[in-house]
This record gives sequence, C-alpha cells and structure tokens, in this order.
Amino acid sequence: MNAYSSALERSYNLGKKGGMAKGIGMGCTYGVLFGAWALLLWYASTLVIHKVTNGGQAFTTILNVIISGM
Repeated sequence: MNAYSSALERSYNLGKKGGMAKGIGMGCTYGVLFGAWALLLWYASTLVIHKVTNGGQAFTTILNVIISGM
C-alpha cells in the first residue's frame, strides 16, 4: 500500500506540473490572440474615425484577417 501511495504521489506531482505548464501556455496564447484582436479593432476604428475607410470595409477586413488567422 505504501509503494502504491508513493507511486500515486509522484504521478500526482507530475500531473500538477504538466497542468501548470499547459495552463500557462494556453493562457499566453489566448492573451496574445485577444491582444491582437483588440489592436486590430482599435486600428480599424481609428481609420473609420479619420475617414480613411468606411465601417463596411473595415469590418470585412477584420473578418478576413481573423478567418485567415484560423
């Protein structure tokens, strides 16, 4: 029973470390993704405000960038 318990303890500790690494990796990935989307939306709104483009063209460009990124 002690051997089984110690084997489970090692597996548990490795699982915690693996879960933390995966969580940090996914968190950084989603953070960069949402940051890029926010920058894209901000820049498109700036172009619309300064009358460089209209909202329809900006929206279409945003969709194209997001879909091509997938």
